[in-house]
Amino acid sequence: MKLSTASFFAALTVLGAIIFVSSCSRTDHFAGEWLGTPSRMMGIPGASDATSTVSIDFAPTSDIRHGGDVFMSATIDVSQAVTGAEFSLDSPYQVDVAATASIRGHYIAEDDDNDDILLNLDPSSLQVNIDPAGVTFSENILTGLQRPALDSLTNRTIDAWRVLITSAIRDEFYKYQKIEDIKVHHSDMMSCEVGDRDCTFRRVAPN
Repeated sequence: MKLSTASFFAALTVLGAIIFVSSCSRTDHFAGEWLGTPSRMMGIPGASDATSTVSIDFAPTSDIRHGGDVFMSATIDVSQAVTGAEFSLDSPYQVDVAATASIRGHYIAEDDDNDDILLNLDPSSLQVNIDPAGVTFSENILTGLQRPALDSLTNRTIDAWRVLITSAIRDEFYKYQKIEDIKVHHSDMMSCEVGDRDCTFRRVAPN
């Protein structure tokens, strides 16, 4: 049976579409932004408690052979119980710090397995921000403390914690350099394995 030229090219178009959709499906099923659950952060000296909540935004590129772009961010909460004098205040107090962090990179499916991906994160894109409004002290240190002294204490606290948090969140982000066994459930929940740890993410609805 002979095919007309038009039928031949129509068949090629359909075949190309099937191949393209099949290739794209390797990573497109988890495209979009996903929000994780709070987890304990380790490796922050002096912290009595520290948690981070990581979100991941996967953006496939038009060239499916090269995976896509990834943007990771985190909200971080750190607490420290402090003893000893600070500005001649000898009562113990607690400092709480709220920070945000982000890093950019690239992802690609590992070999022919669409359940495992590799992330190549750009260390130069790592940013850690601490808003002065996110630094709070327990009530007793605020009592009678003049504003200039409190501002100075806040700035010193921010500078010290930015260094410690940067190191810890870098390690946390780098755990995601390989994400395994990715499964999307009911389109709005994603489960995966990161560094031998089971993780669950919820899809973030676009604004």
